[in-house]
Amino acid sequence: MKKIILTILILAPVLLHAQNYTNICSAGPAFYKKLNTNMVKAYKTTSYTVPAAGDTIFYSFAIMRDTASECLDTTRGSILGRKIYRHSASFMFNFFNKYNDTVYVYAKGQVNDTWRFTKLTMGTYLEAKVASIAQDSVMGVLDDVMTITLQAKRNDGTLISNPWNGKFFKLSKHYGLSRTFDMTNVPYDTTNYTIVGKLKPVIGIQDFGWKEVYSFNIGDVLHYSGYTNSYVGGPSTTWKEIQNVYSKTTYGANNDSVVYKFDRCRSTITNPGNNHVYIHDTIVTKYKFNVMALDSTIMRLPDQFARQNVYASQFDRYMKAFNSRQTKKVTEDKYRFMNSCWVVPVGGVTLYRNYSEGLGVSEYYRDDQTTQEFYRLVYFKKGTETYGNPVGTQCSPMLDVNEQPIASALQVRIVPNPLQNQAQVIIDGLKISEDLQFVLYNLVGREVYRMKVTGNISVLERNNLPAGLYLYMLTGKEIMTKGKLVIE
Repeated sequence: MKKIILTILILAPVLLHAQNYTNICSAGPAFYKKLNTNMVKAYKTTSYTVPAAGDTIFYSFAIMRDTASECLDTTRGSILGRKIYRHSASFMFNFFNKYNDTVYVYAKGQVNDTWRFTKLTMGTYLEAKVASIAQDSVMGVLDDVMTITLQAKRNDGTLISNPWNGKFFKLSKHYGLSRTFDMTNVPYDTTNYTIVGKLKPVIGIQDFGWKEVYSFNIGDVLHYSGYTNSYVGGPSTTWKEIQNVYSKTTYGANNDSVVYKFDRCRSTITNPGNNHVYIHDTIVTKYKFNVMALDSTIMRLPDQFARQNVYASQFDRYMKAFNSRQTKKVTEDKYRFMNSCWVVPVGGVTLYRNYSEGLGVSEYYRDDQTTQEFYRLVYFKKGTETYGNPVGTQCSPMLDVNEQPIASALQVRIVPNPLQNQAQVIIDGLKISEDLQFVLYNLVGREVYRMKVTGNISVLERNNLPAGLYLYMLTGKEIMTKGKLVIE
């Protein structure tokens, strides 16, 4: 038994070094984060061919790439390129840069193995060398990882100085390229990308669609801040809004549809005139996800080229926004086909929306050269999770004065109203056993005054409150009544 264990221990390093690291083009998307940013790029095999026995050519989706000219490039692929050739016999993967020069990755290298990575200039090249094969963390999971370093050389093998010297990439046994470069831009860009998600096998971040975007629960709270500006002398507004989810009804086959009801309060200031309007209402939204699935807008991968007649939209993706949620940004019709090429047109309408997991539309912007409109989610509460800074208190105390959600026999009078320094809060129909609170709110929903009511007459002090319109509520266990107070 001891001899068998000893044999296994002796063979272990050899077995580790001889492992197959070919899981680069597995089915489904793989996501990569650009170094020192939260920007996410992606690779996904969309088709493949078999040119020879055992060999495979994988094709990815086309993306919109900048060029040195006005015309954009729509022929290249995503982060690993448009085409990848896998040689089954040699375990070599061929990637192709923007000039169709080959970039080589050997997926069965052993420590100190070297090969030609790619051409630099006429007479020079980058050499790849397996520096180590060891267990390393890939998205928090230990895996066997091959670290490959690069060195610039002349064709005669002489070492030369180059920004690529000492740069490296990593090849993981189970997850493919765990640290890589944009293969289309090799050897012109040394920026690194690290893997942050993969479908096969499942690890890290995954793709998400409409159902994940509009996933709310009763009790969720969303706060927004926005504005509308006019370039042509019209009115401009700033506003703040709170939405509370108080009803959720799923229906349809496999619960593929949902209706939400939001309790909403909104404070708007319009200039010129400094007109202040407060509204409180209910928003009902219905999402039929089986129908929405026909709209592939947010299912596009980062930078994917998807032509719609003479227009194409821009697709971006970010991670770690809103407490590590993913966000997809869609800039509609950013590109236009003009003069036989794709360009970014001057003027026109700029329109984008950000979609975040479980938060709906988290940012919106529109500029049509006459009016600019913008809003952003600035705070949310989902269960025990919170993010950002609230714009005010909850909507529930901010009911419109004409609403009566709970019947009450109490009648409240504030004398005098308008108030200057002091007033009496007179309550008719009060029972001594009732524990009531008198609460005063300003027009953005912030509580500014509170007192306990112990009798039919209570004294309300101004307490340096500024002049303006206020909303009051008298609340108890089964009582709620409300009204308006003016302070002069």
